[in-house]
Amino acid sequence: MCILTTKSAAAASAATAAEIKTQQHQQQHQQAHYDDLFHLLAVRLRSSSSSSSSPSSPPDAGIWEVRQEKPHPGAYLHVSRFNWRDYNMNGIHLEAYVLNKQIQAKEAVVALHCESGWPLEFRQKFVPQISERIHGRLEGWSCYREYGTWKFHVSKGMMSVCEVRVPFGASPDETMERIERQLRRLMTLSADIDDVIANCLHDEAEQENTSSLILTKEQVRKNDGLEDRPLWAVIDGYVTDCTEFAKFHPGGLGKILATDEKQTGWTGEEFGFSLTRGSNAHFPKTGRVFQEGMRKFDKLQSQVEVNFGKDDGGAITILGKLLL
Repeated sequence: MCILTTKSAAAASAATAAEIKTQQHQQQHQQAHYDDLFHLLAVRLRSSSSSSSSPSSPPDAGIWEVRQEKPHPGAYLHVSRFNWRDYNMNGIHLEAYVLNKQIQAKEAVVALHCESGWPLEFRQKFVPQISERIHGRLEGWSCYREYGTWKFHVSKGMMSVCEVRVPFGASPDETMERIERQLRRLMTLSADIDDVIANCLHDEAEQENTSSLILTKEQVRKNDGLEDRPLWAVIDGYVTDCTEFAKFHPGGLGKILATDEKQTGWTGEEFGFSLTRGSNAHFPKTGRVFQEGMRKFDKLQSQVEVNFGKDDGGAITILGKLLL
């Protein structure tokens, strides 16, 4: 009986101690405390952004942007750079927050996000590329267990790159020290983020440029040289602008327009005209000049002028390839 009583008393004492500890945690780690501390963190980051003289400042500290939600800034913070397009808090940014869910779990969140301010096609390129590039450093940071373990956290919408759940310290001040440490670690990745952004945008520009060089039959038909419209013609599968060329060609506009008809081309199909094959390959010099223009277009992937010489009608411009 005495043993049972002793065990019951010990269990009750332990439960009471746990309740007291929980109450102390709730009293210390209140949302209002973290709201105030995040405001101070934002002030520190903005202050360090105005001067890079401090040895602890991240690279290019002078161009950091620090944002909090309005009209009531709380324990939620974005850190970004101008070219990260986070002016509406939906671009690429470093993020830290302590809200009710985090207080209950006793873990703060620090993360790198690429959100809907960037098109999905961009995010699908950016997230895997930056993840691969920074993987080694994140593994090194995870050695400090009291600051949390970094994990790649790629969401279905390609909006999250990585995050760390930072364990709460004994006090909000200690927790904020850990949050700031992890946030400043992310800030050292700025050059990598800038490089990956530039690479992704370059890929998009190349893709856009390439797609603009693929032209449809309907586009060719619309540019028929009539009513001040340009005159386009297909030669060996390449769409050419013959507007000026037609003015000096012996056969005139009608002859040029005929190049796209079935009976004219060597293939027997519409848009099958060729200067290098079939019945119209009887001008070897013209065919060679155009072949050189085709090779140059394929190499440069941009519009190319092909000059046949004044006696042969002047120049045409290769605009792109015909979409078959």
